[in-house]
Amino acid sequence: MKTALFKSLMRLTCVGFFAAMLAPAHAQKAKDTLRLAFSDPVGTILIYEDSKPESGLTAGAVFDSLMCFDPGKGTLEPLLATSWNWVNDRLLEVNLRQDVKFHDGSDFSGEDVVYTLSWLLDPNSKLRFTENWAWIDHAELVDRFKVRIYAKVPFAPALVRLAMSSMPIIPKAVHGDPARRTEFGIKTPVGSGPYKAEFVDANKGVMLVKNPRYPQASACKPAASIGRVHIQPIPDQQTQIAQLAVGGLDYLKVAEKDQAAFLSADPRLAVTATQGLTFNYMAIDGSGRSGNKPLSDIRVRQALFRSIDRALITKSVVAGGAEARVLDELCFKSQFGCGFSTKPKPFDRSAAKALLTEAGYPDGFEVELLATPSVFGLAEVLAGEMRKIGVRAKVDRATFTAYRDKQRLGKQQILVNEWSSGGLPDAYSTVDYFFGDSPRDYWQDSEIKALSAQAVSDLDDGKRREIYTRIYDRAVDQAYVLPISTKPAVFVHTKELEIDKGSIGVYGAELNMMRWK
Repeated sequence: MKTALFKSLMRLTCVGFFAAMLAPAHAQKAKDTLRLAFSDPVGTILIYEDSKPESGLTAGAVFDSLMCFDPGKGTLEPLLATSWNWVNDRLLEVNLRQDVKFHDGSDFSGEDVVYTLSWLLDPNSKLRFTENWAWIDHAELVDRFKVRIYAKVPFAPALVRLAMSSMPIIPKAVHGDPARRTEFGIKTPVGSGPYKAEFVDANKGVMLVKNPRYPQASACKPAASIGRVHIQPIPDQQTQIAQLAVGGLDYLKVAEKDQAAFLSADPRLAVTATQGLTFNYMAIDGSGRSGNKPLSDIRVRQALFRSIDRALITKSVVAGGAEARVLDELCFKSQFGCGFSTKPKPFDRSAAKALLTEAGYPDGFEVELLATPSVFGLAEVLAGEMRKIGVRAKVDRATFTAYRDKQRLGKQQILVNEWSSGGLPDAYSTVDYFFGDSPRDYWQDSEIKALSAQAVSDLDDGKRREIYTRIYDRAVDQAYVLPISTKPAVFVHTKELEIDKGSIGVYGAELNMMRWK
C-alpha cells in the first residue's frame, strides 16, 4: 500500500529527485556531529514536562535514572545506584554511587534522589503521568549515599519504574531553585547522563555534547561515542527526506515500509530496524459500550480475529524487514512477569464466516475501525480483510485528540493502534493499559481485574508470570485484543553511522548507542 507521503515523493520528477539523491553527501563524521530532525520540536528535554518519544530520546541522553534495564539479559543493572534491597514489601533501600557529578560539576548524592521523588509527589508540581510514581509514599535520606523509598502498597513494578528514563534524577541545587526551575528543561537542563545539553532553542533545535566524564558507564548504558548531536526542528517530513538525500541530515526515522524501501535505493544510505516493546494490535469492544451489538457476541469477535491474515499483513505492510514478525502474545518474553500459553487461532476465512452465521449474522454487519495516524495504512488493510467475510468495515482516520475523545465518550467499536508498553519491561504495563480503570477499558472483565490486582502486588516474579499467563490467555480466549505484529523502529541513515539494536525505549534508539564506523 502506498502512503500519501510515498505517493507525493513519486510525483516528484525522477530526474530532479534522483539528481538530489546522487549529489555528493556531506556526512558530519569528519566534524563528529550527528544531525537528525524531529517533526515535533522539543520544547523541553525534561521528560516529566513533555512525555513523548522525542523527549525520551533526548532525556535518556542527558539524564540518568537509578538503575538500568538490560534487555539482552533481562536484568536490572546499576547506574546511579550501586545496589538495592527490599527490606520488606513496602520499603526499598538503595545505595548510591559516590563518584558521579552533574554536568555543572556539582556532586550527585542522595539529596538529589530524595528531592526528585519529593518534587514528583508534590501535587503543586502539576505533572502528567503521575501513575508512574503514585505507588511511592515518600523517600528519606539515610546518609549521603543511601536512601530509603517507602511504597504505599506492595508494588511489583517499582524497580523497573525507577530504572526507566521516564524517571530521571535531577539536581536539587539547580531545580530546587524556583527561579531556575521554570526554565530548567527549556534553556539549561543539567543532568548526569552521557550527553550534556549545550542549548535548547525553539528555532535552532537542541545541541548535545559528549560528557567527557561518565564513570557510571556500562554495557547497559554506555558512554557517548559521537562528540556532538544536533537535533533540528523540521516539521515537514518531505523536507527531512530531501535533507537526508543531499547530506543535510545523517539519519531519519521512517514509519512506512514504502518510505524505507524508496530511500534505501540510495547506495549511500542504509536501513537499521530495532525491535523494542512496540506492537500493532486490534482491540474489539466486548462490553457493548459502543452500542455495536454484534461485537458483544464472542463468536463475532472470534470471527473477526480469524479473518485477519496476520502473516501476510506483517510481510506486506509492516516496515522493518526481518525485525517485523507476527506476534501471538500481548507481552514480550524479556518483560518481567510476562507469561502466556494461548495463541490466537489461525487465519481461516471459512471458519470466520461460519462463526458469523452461527452468531446470527450470515450477511455480516456494519462496523467502524478507529485508527490513529501511525496505523492508518494497517487499519485500511484490516478493514479490507473483514469485508472479505461480509463485514462492512470502514475506517475512521482520527487525529490523536479525536481518537482519545471518541474513546472517552464510549464510541470506540474497534481500535487499531500501536502500543509500546510505555517502554516498561514489565507485563503490568500492558494489562494496566488495556484493562485498568481508564476510558481504554472496553471489556470490564471482573476476572482480569481481580487477577491484575494480585499480580501487581506480588513481588515474586514466578508467581506473577503464572497470574499474567491467566490474564493474557483470557484476553485471547475472549477475543478482546488481537496482537498483530511487532512494530520495529526503522531508521534510514548514512552508511557511516552504526546504530545498536539494544534500545527498548519508545523512540527505538539511544544516542549513546550510536557511533561512526
